[in-house]
Amino acid sequence: MKTPGRQTDGRVTLVSSDKGLANNFHLDFLQGLPQAIAVVRVDLDMMGRPSDLVAVYGNQALFSLFGTCRERFIGFSLIKSRINLDKKWLYAFWETSCHGRVQHITDFWPALDRHLMVTCHQPQFGYCTCLFQDVTENVQVENEREKNRQKFEALLHSAVDVVFQMDPATQAMANLDESMTRCGNLFKGRCVPEALLQQGIFAPGQEDKIGEMVNLVRNGLMDCTCEVRARVRLNAPYTWHSLTLVGYADPQSRDMCIIGFLKDAHDRVKERADLRNRAEKDALCGIYNRAAGESLIALKLGELEEGRQSSAAMFIFDLDDFKSINDTLGHSSGDAVLRAFAGVLRQVFRRDDVVFRLGGDEFAAFARNLPLERIAKIYERITLKLEEPLVGGVRVKVCAGVAYSPSGRHTYGDFYMTADRALYNAKEGGKGQSSILCLYGNGS
Repeated sequence: MKTPGRQTDGRVTLVSSDKGLANNFHLDFLQGLPQAIAVVRVDLDMMGRPSDLVAVYGNQALFSLFGTCRERFIGFSLIKSRINLDKKWLYAFWETSCHGRVQHITDFWPALDRHLMVTCHQPQFGYCTCLFQDVTENVQVENEREKNRQKFEALLHSAVDVVFQMDPATQAMANLDESMTRCGNLFKGRCVPEALLQQGIFAPGQEDKIGEMVNLVRNGLMDCTCEVRARVRLNAPYTWHSLTLVGYADPQSRDMCIIGFLKDAHDRVKERADLRNRAEKDALCGIYNRAAGESLIALKLGELEEGRQSSAAMFIFDLDDFKSINDTLGHSSGDAVLRAFAGVLRQVFRRDDVVFRLGGDEFAAFARNLPLERIAKIYERITLKLEEPLVGGVRVKVCAGVAYSPSGRHTYGDFYMTADRALYNAKEGGKGQSSILCLYGNGS
């Protein structure tokens, strides 16, 4: 059934009287309202499609918003006026005026350089009542919030693999609460698999380290980071990760809450270990170099608690006639002999002992908790191994000087000078000899 209308300049204007609309709805009471209100008529073409918007009513707030007056607004086309409405508004108002669709539309109006929210209702067929609200500040705030959220999401995705929350009292771990995981994909993709929460994110044996971090956060350090062995996938091996714990106070209860972040750091830790290894190890023999050896010995001497006694010994080894090996067989053979002798020392001394190369054909070793009677046995084991050729039929002998301290309370300098003097004594006695000097008080 066609809607009754009249044809004007190729348009169909709906029969309803604009004046009657105003009178029937008593729109004048809207003049004093602070919200901008307009009533527009939607004109149709011969095919029944929307062709124009004509303003039939507006209150003072509307005229102030659009910077116009009643005489230049009422009865004029909004499509062809300086407001220059986009055609999308024509179809939006048509949906309301002819189909009764209630709409809430927010858009940018270039003519006003403002963001407006327009609420559309149908007062009667063919007309649309529009309530305008300036939401520019709200849109700008929301845009800034969304921009910051996207920045944070990009930062989070590049910096974090897993996010979880931790109970500071029990150290139990759980996923973030639902309110946080609703932030788009910000946290959903970073939740811990439930099976890992049961089976263990962290490798065993790190409870003290993680507990110490929790205590630091609980005692006021708002964030702390350390490297731990962890996994972020079920049945995956434990690898190195960077663990960061961040604390904050609950705004209501003021209880301390902790959020944890895990980021893969395996390659970085391995690279750092390789760099440290290259810096500490002798390039030829693969054992500690002199600087690393001195540093480790000084560290071990400094670990002795006050009042405790712990014997310690430092060995210095010197290969006999090593220069002749280089001169007759070449430096490559000499290097092979040095590497082989370093291997002998690694076999004889314990894992916790410090074995290092002093330089040239001189080597050293440091051992704690070593009884005096075992020193001679260590040298015997070394000489026994040297009875067989080290490499390519080359046999060598070695002299050793040992500085022994029953208390272990001496400096690296004390040990080194005493062991060097003992080595000199051994060489005085001939090839393949050893000598022991004991340290008491502040001297030997």
